[in-house]
Amino acid sequence: MKEYTVKQIKELEKNPYVYKVTKHKLYYTAKFKEDFWINYQAGNAPRKILSDFGFDLGIFGQKQIDSLVQHIKKQALAGNGFSEGENRTKRIPMRATSEEELSSPQSIERMQNEPLYLRQEVEFLKKIIIADNSGKRK
Repeated sequence: MKEYTVKQIKELEKNPYVYKVTKHKLYYTAKFKEDFWINYQAGNAPRKILSDFGFDLGIFGQKQIDSLVQHIKKQALAGNGFSEGENRTKRIPMRATSEEELSSPQSIERMQNEPLYLRQEVEFLKKIIIADNSGKRK
């Protein structure tokens, strides 16, 4: 089992996506899991997502990253939302369904972040198209 050093623990605790760090375990926020899942579904590699979210990739082994992806995927496909920390009952629902839920602060934040995410996605697709077109010209 991987053991985090004191320096790594302090570095991880600074990241807003980290809920809690112990010597042997790293707990992510529900927001991280949701954002990770959205990026992963958009085709981004787990290492790139972690890097984009401010994590030092030297801390993670491939097995740990694979495990993270599997846990997030399992929670996403279960349809109960994402859990946060050790408390498996504290969850952020994946989609708002009622009018009350749509006006909740979490839902409003999600809606505000969606255009930003879509802009990033469009920029990414533009880069792919440009790279593809430049490859055809040669």
